[in-house]
Amino acid sequence: MKLNDIEKYGTWTGAKIRQWLTTTRVPLRVSCTTDKGPLIVPIWFQYSDGHIWCCSPQDSVLVKALQKHGEVAFDISTNEVPYQGVRGRGLVTCLPAENAETLETLLEKYLGSMDNQLSKWLLSRVDNEAVLQLEVSWLTSWDFSPRMGDIKPIG
Repeated sequence: MKLNDIEKYGTWTGAKIRQWLTTTRVPLRVSCTTDKGPLIVPIWFQYSDGHIWCCSPQDSVLVKALQKHGEVAFDISTNEVPYQGVRGRGLVTCLPAENAETLETLLEKYLGSMDNQLSKWLLSRVDNEAVLQLEVSWLTSWDFSPRMGDIKPIG
């Protein structure tokens, strides 16, 4: 989905949504339909070229479900006040990971580097990864900052 910079999609403009999706480190929560019913999976993502990109093992429940039925709903939102985020619907295409580029980008975004045990372990099995390309068909945004600005996080 191509976002128009000045058009509003819920609370935020396309430019603000693009900026937020590019910089936020909260995981994407994606819903899919499995043989046993609906499932919600949190997964790291990157936003690039108007698409949302993720990685998951080729033999995961998520990838198997998406290969059968690629329509999804998704949510990318904060867990702390003030609540804000983006949610929408789209179609996921599962692609073979021809190289580690997508996974490396996710590791840099969420872990800050690839110089750690988790990154090395994930990269060691990149041949078994699928790249998930989410083509967004609809989205909206919300930001409760104006009404929650005086609330302090609990804990």
